[in-house]
Amino acid sequence: MADDQRTQDVGARITDEGIERMRARIGVEVPKEQPWNEYATVDAIRHFAWSYGDDNPLYSSPEYAANTRWKGVIAPPTFVHTTGVSVVKEIPPEVREKGKGALAGVNALFAGNVLECFQPVRADDRLIERRVLHSVDVKESRFSGGISVHNIDRQVYLNEQGQVTTVWFKRFIRTERQRASEKTGKRTVERAVYTQEQLREFDEAYASETRRGAEPRYWEDVKVGDAMQAMLKGPLTLSDVVAWMQGSGRAEILPSRLGWKNRQRHPKFYTLNDFGVPEAAMRCHWDDSWARKIGSPYAFDMGNMRTAWHCQLVSDWMGDDGWMWRLETQIRAFSYIGDTHWLGGTVTRKYVDGERRCVELQIWARNQRDEVTSPGKAIVILPSRLHGPATLPAAPPELEERRPNDG
Repeated sequence: MADDQRTQDVGARITDEGIERMRARIGVEVPKEQPWNEYATVDAIRHFAWSYGDDNPLYSSPEYAANTRWKGVIAPPTFVHTTGVSVVKEIPPEVREKGKGALAGVNALFAGNVLECFQPVRADDRLIERRVLHSVDVKESRFSGGISVHNIDRQVYLNEQGQVTTVWFKRFIRTERQRASEKTGKRTVERAVYTQEQLREFDEAYASETRRGAEPRYWEDVKVGDAMQAMLKGPLTLSDVVAWMQGSGRAEILPSRLGWKNRQRHPKFYTLNDFGVPEAAMRCHWDDSWARKIGSPYAFDMGNMRTAWHCQLVSDWMGDDGWMWRLETQIRAFSYIGDTHWLGGTVTRKYVDGERRCVELQIWARNQRDEVTSPGKAIVILPSRLHGPATLPAAPPELEERRPNDG
């Protein structure tokens, strides 16, 4: 029985029927189960920032934050994925039936995102999440061979005043686990082992990093071609993954009775580990054995973690008075346990958008193998010496929703 189950764990196939069932879900609002954080408390925000190594006191110290333009603690941009209660309680049965079992058991990899921020998330906010499947496309797969399915989810977050705080488009690539596993043997990656001298260099790099913080970075002072200060992340350890999970949370890895209950709701998300015990499929982030079965030579990081790194790079550069309007990143390669990344960027454009003084940044994350694993760009709104504080952008009219409390 266990051997049969292990075969099924990697045997799910991408079929025409599965693709059509997935497309039947496009535009259907998906209710969210209990979020990790129903309320954006000071503690929850601090724990999230610390989970990826962000020591900005704007996210953790009420005393410090009270003296900023925000007058209190605000959350890092990607904190919203730990929050969000649903207005919609269930999918209509006839709609659920059309999409039932769509590509169940097919591996899904986070491949990139577009994040747009319109309002700060403040301590004690209770956010509403409205999530739909935005699109489904079929493409050739370089990772596993054969075809892959690219789907984009759209998540809109609103505060209790009905304001859109965040719009987040996430891209996922779905591949067949068995095909990917068959290609694993052809992929060789040298795993990093560090010398004491290298570790001392890392210590010196961390010691030299600075954060703009309370000193405003004025739009007039920025020049095209300016380089952002490099930021070190790593070497990535299993402890880093645990820290990320502590702050960001995942319902799929709850223990004991809670884990059992979740397996009853989402059985396809669990596969048998090497001990014959059901465990979350996302253990590819800490379990080398399972990672190899789905096509990766080693366990690897989470795409949301690397997105949070990019946000920290931008926020450290722009200072407390700036506003990150838009972040667009790609995840082009895995970051394996043991990898080290340096993040950096340059100013590529300065422009005026209505009342907003904007700067465009080209950003990247590069590993010790000199591979750019995650390129991207960001648009930042900066304060102006002549025109005053950074003006927050308005959410597109089509995203405005009725107040969540209106029923």
